[in-house]
Amino acid sequence: MSRFDGARNEKMIETGFGFRASFLIHQLEWMALKGIVCDITLKSGKPHIDVTIEPKFSYALRYGAGAQDVREMLSQIKLSNGQTLDFADIWTIHPMPKGGVDPEKLAAVDLSYAEEKSGPNGETIREMISATYHCESRGEEDRYLRRFFAS
Repeated sequence: MSRFDGARNEKMIETGFGFRASFLIHQLEWMALKGIVCDITLKSGKPHIDVTIEPKFSYALRYGAGAQDVREMLSQIKLSNGQTLDFADIWTIHPMPKGGVDPEKLAAVDLSYAEEKSGPNGETIREMISATYHCESRGEEDRYLRRFFAS
């Protein structure tokens, strides 16, 4: 069994949150509230790296925003890099350490784990990272795998 069991993680999310969207909203709210740095991968293209989510997102959800307000917020999530994104385009959210991933820790990552089958359909971790980060080269895969494992 892989130490990164994607199918088991998916089951835990379903059990705890009911469905994927609830889990993603919970992640967004928590990370906005706490100012947690994260990588947000998108269905449509390249990810947002080392960003935080505008805290107002969390406040509105916690203090009774109406359905229309929530719909608007989810369609225009503001990030610390000055960009906005639509909730419907979010693929994954990966929390990162405060202050970034330590370069020594990145260099020490053992990439042999990347070839473990871990996905719900038997994908390797490398295949999942490559797909979610929209990697265009082996070097880019290695970069994002190191970030994933070191975080």
